[in-house]
Amino acid sequence: PDADVALARAVNDWQIAAWLEPESRLRASIVVPSKQPDAAAREIERVGDHPGFVRVFLPVRSAIPYGKRFYHPIYEAAARHDLVVSLHFGGAPGNPPTSVGWSSYYLEEYAGMAQVFQGQLMSLIVEGVFDRFPSLRLALVESGFTWLPPFLWRLDKEWKGLRREIPWTTRLPSAYVRDHVRLSLQPVDGPPDASRLLRAIDQLGSDDLLMFSTDYPHWQFDEPEEALPLGLPAELRRKILGDNARDFYRLTK
Repeated sequence: PDADVALARAVNDWQIAAWLEPESRLRASIVVPSKQPDAAAREIERVGDHPGFVRVFLPVRSAIPYGKRFYHPIYEAAARHDLVVSLHFGGAPGNPPTSVGWSSYYLEEYAGMAQVFQGQLMSLIVEGVFDRFPSLRLALVESGFTWLPPFLWRLDKEWKGLRREIPWTTRLPSAYVRDHVRLSLQPVDGPPDASRLLRAIDQLGSDDLLMFSTDYPHWQFDEPEEALPLGLPAELRRKILGDNARDFYRLTK
């Protein structure tokens, strides 16, 4: 645990010295010891006022679901500093990455990571995190996005019948997503042609949810023509390329 704290502090100090101070246009994520929420909150307090930091980095895989009250200190600190909380592909908490145990191949983990994002998003909504912290904003990074509409269709439907279990959730789960959640574009897990991809985006119910990304320089990063397919309407393209992120991270234009 001491090494976790020391490493997080060192990475954040390095980000400031090597990137944020030399180049004022860059923005960064605060690295925190996510398995120790109190220590994570202290690290957010330490560097959270730096103008270069706009979000808190959490690996999407965790020992317990992120909606649990155990993690509230992180959300309190992030909300106090007006920082986005981001869940990023990966993590190694000791739990299997699938709901039915350990997989044999990386392909299974890579393709199945969307299930982990679904579980965490469901936990945050159902446990009432957005009700307790109404200003909290959540970014899902490298989650894909075409899984979101059918997932929310089912969650909205079941909430209507079982909402008596969770009376603190006063709105449809999809309403929380529209108000509090954004998703990075990479990996584009939808159809390759613009017309069918537009239908998938339309099912999201909002043009505000997607933010451009490529995952460069990882070996599996999206090429420019794959990262943002040609043929998207100009207004949607502009929002995905910049406006949605500027608004969500509250950056000045």
